[in-house]
Amino acid sequence: MIQYIVKGNGAVKTYLEILSEKEEGFDIRIISEYEDYSKSIDEYMSRDLFESCLRTGYLTRIDLATSLLSAAS
Repeated sequence: MIQYIVKGNGAVKTYLEILSEKEEGFDIRIISEYEDYSKSIDEYMSRDLFESCLRTGYLTRIDLATSLLSAAS
């Protein structure tokens, strides 16, 4: 699974996961982690919007191997 962190204000950590890829875009899951709970929403995102978010730095890909190692320590 490919996961991205969403640029934000720091109070809430938000992640985007690509669930499946289609010709015109992606089925995604947006996960917001609050202090005492988390919320997830499944959505569709067009390929153009996704690529624009990557170009502007709004989304940054997470290296899952690195994040799993840091979580284990």
